Formats: sequence, C-alpha cells, structure tokens
Amino acid sequence: MIEAENLTKRKPVDLGSATGFTGDGYRIDSQFISPERCTKLLAMIDEYRQHNILQIIHRPALDRPLHYSVIDGESIGRSLPHVNELYREVNAFVNEISGRNLAPLKDEKVACNINITSKGGSYRWHYDRNAVTAILYLNDVEGGETDCYPNYRIPGKFGSNFQRLLDRILQTAIVRRIFGKLVVIEPQAGRMLVMQGDRCLHSVRPVIGDTDRVNIIMSFDVPGRDFAVADQLNDYLYKGNTSSSRDPNYT
Repeated sequence: MIEAENLTKRKPVDLGSATGFTGDGYRIDSQFISPERCTKLLAMIDEYRQHNILQIIHRPALDRPLHYSVIDGESIGRSLPHVNELYREVNAFVNEISGRNLAPLKDEKVACNINITSKGGSYRWHYDRNAVTAILYLNDVEGGETDCYPNYRIPGKFGSNFQRLLDRILQTAIVRRIFGKLVVIEPQAGRMLVMQGDRCLHSVRPVIGDTDRVNIIMSFDVPGRDFAVADQLNDYLYKGNTSSSRDPNYT
C-alpha cells in the first residue's frame, strides 16, 4: 500500500500490479493516457467553454464546500465525442482490473462528467452513488489534491436513516483521523484514480494556483442499476439556482 506522503511529491505512481484493485479498493495509474492526448482533450474542452457559459455550483459545508463547474454527460454526448470514446476505453479497463461486468450509468447526465475547479474551489466529502469511479486528471495544478479514505464506509442499508447517520459520523474530521487511512493524489496530466466510489470517502482540496483543475469523472455500475435519490442528487450537483443546500445522500 502506498502512503499519502509518497503521492504528494509528484513521483510516478502505479499501483496496479503491486496491490491490485479489489483488495485495497483503489488503484492509481501514473500515466493512463499520454500528456499529448491530455493537451488535445484540454483544447477541446477550452473550445467548448468559449462557446458555452458554465454555471458555478456552490454548496456550503463546514469542512470543504462544493464549489466547481461541470460539463455533464448529455453535453459531452452532443459536443465532445472524443471524451465518450475515452469513457468506453476506461470501461473496458475497469472491467479488466475489477473482474466485474460493469457498464456506464444509464443516466447519461451523470455517467461521464468534466469537472472544472477554479482557484479557491473544492469538492465536499462524499461517497459516490455508483460502484466504481474513475478520475482522470488532464493537467497539473497547484492544490486540488484528491483526499481518499479507501474502503472506509461501513455499509448498511443504503438510503436508510441509519446509513445516513453513520455516514455523517464517519465523515467528521476527528473520526477520519482516528479510524481512516488517508491517501492523497496530486493532479497530474494523464494520471488516473480508479476506486470503489460508494465505499471510498473522498474530497478535493482547494485549488491554490490560477490554473483551473480539469478532470474527467467516469462512473460505472452493474447494468441498468437505479438510484433512489437520483433526481434530488442531480439537482444538487448540476443546478446552480436550486435552493437545495445539502447532499440528499446525507439528509
């Protein structure tokens, strides 16, 4: 198992053959795609941003607020087909390393997203709705590290009041420090984190420098799976004008 301090020095990291995926709950590949491919994808995303105004989604939190912009999967499908090609590549890779038959989420809006976090922006502590999440970093930035506690969640009946209470308790800073094992992943062009999204507690530290942090979030689960709070969660994550201020997973 690689320690957090090893990941914060921009050393190449590739855990695949060393630890596998299913046992530790996560895997990091230091160069899943080339820097040249990252540059091309960034250029496509920049062109999209020149012609489309992205809302800033802000949700306050005691620790780290949710503060970012997003290009959702429906917009990617219409305007950024190369990102969907990459999504299919990652799907095959995830199935290979997990030994599971996983598929893109059937809700196209959330299946594959591009997250853009500007200076001062961050992403709150959370678990994902889906079984496996891949985060592909497209550029190097100052700050914006992903903090991850692999296999940290104590699973019960997802969506129940008891599960929500348990999740809230385990997310507090003091409980994380006592019981969690923190892994810190710096954004680096071409690096990819694959994790069991609904078991690994994770968050994004504030971006410090002036360069926007750009990464692609790709979500996978068993084919056809539905999610109980999908509509409310989509409003929370994608609509800047909604009054919802709390993640429906934990309310």
